[in-house]
Amino acid sequence: MRITWLFIYSVICGALLTFYSNIQDLSKFLFSIGAIYAGIRFFRQFESKSLRIWFIVLSVLLYFIFNIAFAFSQYMKNI
Repeated sequence: MRITWLFIYSVICGALLTFYSNIQDLSKFLFSIGAIYAGIRFFRQFESKSLRIWFIVLSVLLYFIFNIAFAFSQYMKNI
């Protein structure tokens, strides 16, 4: 069950960080605050170092994957 929560929180943080980096409005800061809030909730819920490290690694990895997918979709839209 902990692995499921790790993946869910990582996907949420990765998606929120992707929105933060790709939106140019002032509303982008809401996504940043949402990612920080999700990270704080995860760290409060799971206290083991290994889960916290995996959370950070997966969040960054999913951020890059989502960013590549977003860039690819923008490229295909402009063709």
